[in-house]
Amino acid sequence: MLRHASLLLVLTSCLGALPALADEFVIRPGQDKNLVVFQSRATLETFEGKTRQVSGSLSLDPANLGDSITVHLEVDLASLDTGIPLRNKHMRENHLDTSKYPKAVFDGARILEASSRALEPTKALKVRIAGRFDLHGVSREIEVPVEVVRAADGTLRVTTRFDVALADYRIDRPGFLMLKLEEIQHVTVQVTAHPRP
Repeated sequence: MLRHASLLLVLTSCLGALPALADEFVIRPGQDKNLVVFQSRATLETFEGKTRQVSGSLSLDPANLGDSITVHLEVDLASLDTGIPLRNKHMRENHLDTSKYPKAVFDGARILEASSRALEPTKALKVRIAGRFDLHGVSREIEVPVEVVRAADGTLRVTTRFDVALADYRIDRPGFLMLKLEEIQHVTVQVTAHPRP
């Protein structure tokens, strides 16, 4: 009897030492609250490209983020809309080469900084993460600031803003009507991640 009690105590201690299971979340393309925007500026013109066709998944332990989380995010570049069909065609065919490189993908991520190690309901958590960003056939490690809010219904609202230098991804600077746009593109990503059923 004593041997069984000792064995049970050892098993309980070992199980207690195991890390908590991560919660899984999914991002579905086309949802109203999902939005990816890139902004291009020039001296005489500024325009945006937008899409809701973003998908992916997140895996994290809300009670203890640790030093990394699992993130996979894909953006359908062929769905970017600048508001002018001819400009869309020019951007997709001559610059983004979407027939060959249809998606931008982010995978990661290491947590470099965090305002808290726990994700509390309805409170904004600010983190800086590092991961791999694949665009136009080029893969680079980038660091991005991210804000995450866990809503009362359990969904995660995730927002990030970062810059992309076109030369880093071998993308020619677009020029429309003899107008060259700036080398740096400003990207905003807003997504809602739902608990995986």
